[in-house]
Amino acid sequence: MKGLLSLLYVSNAQSNLSDTDIQAILEVSRSNNLKEDITGVLCSGGGHFIQVLEGPQKNVLGRYLQILEDERHTDCLLIGVAPLKARNFNDWSMGYIHASETVILERKKLLVSYLESQFKGTELVNQMRRLLQLITKE
Repeated sequence: MKGLLSLLYVSNAQSNLSDTDIQAILEVSRSNNLKEDITGVLCSGGGHFIQVLEGPQKNVLGRYLQILEDERHTDCLLIGVAPLKARNFNDWSMGYIHASETVILERKKLLVSYLESQFKGTELVNQMRRLLQLITKE
């Protein structure tokens, strides 16, 4: 499968987001993702999100741009984008994992520290340029 991309981000849920709201997000996401050939998983707990999206580059990047505009969460931080040879979540149009706030926060801190260790100085700017090129490429 040529042109597959994986994208990982973290964010914070709006304080008034309920379990019912999350279920509604999952239902819409699963329907939309099937149409766009996107798979992945959403992890949540204690008002925090970690999400992986994978699929055709244009579709994944387009979905991420929609996610950035979604007011149901804030402080969206892109942890990584990488080409894929094969999907990791092939059977999930959008899987869901609920974890405790402690576990989610621990994983978020680990991901953010990984990101910070990878990008020093101008390397972050170079990575942002590469992302922009991917978005505007098609």
